[in-house]
Amino acid sequence: MALSELQPGQLPFISDPRWKLVQEIVASRCFAKASRLSSLLTYICSKALRGNTEDLNERQIGIDVFERSVNYRPADDSIVRAHARLLRNRLEHYFTDEGKGSAWTIQIPKGSYIPVFEERAHALAQTQPAPISIPVKEAACEKLSRTRTLFVVAASLLLVGTFAVVWRMHTYSTAARQPGEPLWSILLAPSQHTLLVPADSMLSFLQTERKVPLTLSEYLNKRHESIDVIAAAESLPRGLSNFSDHQYTSIADLDMAFLIGRLAQSHHAQVEVRYARDMVLSETRHANLILIGGPRANPWVQLFTNRVDYQLDDQPADGQDFVNVQEPRSEERNRYKAEVNGNETYSLAVVAFVSGLEDGDHVLLIEGTDMAGTEGACDFLVNSNASSNFLKKLMRPDGTLNHFEVLLESKTVNGNASAPLVLAYRVLP
Repeated sequence: MALSELQPGQLPFISDPRWKLVQEIVASRCFAKASRLSSLLTYICSKALRGNTEDLNERQIGIDVFERSVNYRPADDSIVRAHARLLRNRLEHYFTDEGKGSAWTIQIPKGSYIPVFEERAHALAQTQPAPISIPVKEAACEKLSRTRTLFVVAASLLLVGTFAVVWRMHTYSTAARQPGEPLWSILLAPSQHTLLVPADSMLSFLQTERKVPLTLSEYLNKRHESIDVIAAAESLPRGLSNFSDHQYTSIADLDMAFLIGRLAQSHHAQVEVRYARDMVLSETRHANLILIGGPRANPWVQLFTNRVDYQLDDQPADGQDFVNVQEPRSEERNRYKAEVNGNETYSLAVVAFVSGLEDGDHVLLIEGTDMAGTEGACDFLVNSNASSNFLKKLMRPDGTLNHFEVLLESKTVNGNASAPLVLAYRVLP
């Protein structure tokens, strides 16, 4: 919805100071070149001020604001979630800069698309319309640099090489939250080198389209030749020719990498982002590894499949997404399925913290059945209070953390995601 389309006759709240604030925000320097963020803010605020909050869900926003089709599935396309994160950060920046004297503030609580209007203390003595009755939830935001904003909005699949440069340039204005501290203090130790390897989204796409899996042995021995052979099996869209030249990852992996980068800064640790196809086996030794993606998107996780019981059934020919349990225990199933039931989507993810290939090395595996599953796992590890409570169960008497694996389920209803649920977990050697 363009701001120019909003006429006084259409909006009975046109004189409402909260709507005037929205107009000021989209006209500010901070939002001047962010047309999509402005459209998103205008849409959700006009709906909320009208009282039509039932339309403020991820699916409807994708259709109305981002022109997705009526068959849009948020679990497969995170454009709304990605822009909502950017909008939260941009609003945080606005209210600490151009809008620091505003009588009202706008927040978009995490996990919701319903804006919260809150009157600032210095304006409480003035007569204002009462805030709409929407629960206020503290949003966790940090100042977003212009480099990161332009980079993330550019596309939902981003070049890892460019991303690595942008990440080094990014700065954060707020202190990093420290959920999962026992885990990150091991993975991000100042004395240990850590490699973060995001998913190779093009490799996953190609195997899914061709229904031909790529083994780790093929990937290690002749990865580029093997990939090109699969790619040449049928004609690809023109933009995907010369497949080996394309280096893309998902926005979920990108977001997790930024968050880990912030944690690394607070731990004074060295983290290097490495593209999966550029890795060599020797680099997996004498380093901590953070591997994002299942076997289809990140073949390096296959090095550690013998150390975990929860494994993605990631065969492209299946057409289904499952997590298999190698040796089910009591009350565990032997297979869990990612399902879609009407307006409810259930995504799965496996998070495993295991020993590395050398003594003293550690590996974190983050594998989702889809983008929503990966995002749920990342949220569990970095942003969720649940991770802190969960890790307390895994502490040894001496205060160190056991290796573990956990199976998570993320539920999305009408486009709104719930906090990830722990379905099962194991303590590992």
